[in-house]
Amino acid sequence: MSTQMPDHAQALAEMFRAHHAAQVRFIAVRTGSVEDAKEIVQEAYVRTLAMERPGTIRFLPGYLWRIATNLAINHRKQQADRARLWRAAPLSVTEDEPSAERRIEGQERLAIIERALMRLPPKCREAFVLHVLRGLKFDEVGRVMAISERMAYKHVGRALEYLQSCLDGDDETRSAR
Repeated sequence: MSTQMPDHAQALAEMFRAHHAAQVRFIAVRTGSVEDAKEIVQEAYVRTLAMERPGTIRFLPGYLWRIATNLAINHRKQQADRARLWRAAPLSVTEDEPSAERRIEGQERLAIIERALMRLPPKCREAFVLHVLRGLKFDEVGRVMAISERMAYKHVGRALEYLQSCLDGDDETRSAR
């Protein structure tokens, strides 16, 4: 049994030595966090290593940088979505600064919503994210998803009903329809 690395893995190992620190710095500027940048760069290497046909890529370093950049963009979008979701989570706080109990309650509600979102069928989740978190109108959601405006409305409605039932404590562990 040979201990030689396949050419693709060896090329990635060399790229890691040559580019890793620069990639982490580059991505850290985009994410605002060195720790997040390290995770994103690691994920880019994992995805590149897992490619089924690496020989189809002409310039592997450029491909790796593009993956890392795309992951950073997705990370920023997820952060923005979480921030919007956090602001949208109903807390009914009447004072200027929420108490520690209210903050914990809000964090728990956000965690319930995040778990519930992951259990939604993909089209319901996508329609919800596009409409509620990204602010698209139903006709725009329909165009993005290649569905009718009415179907976009139904998907968002189902998602909202399910999320509300999870927040109300109605068997949070059941799956969405």
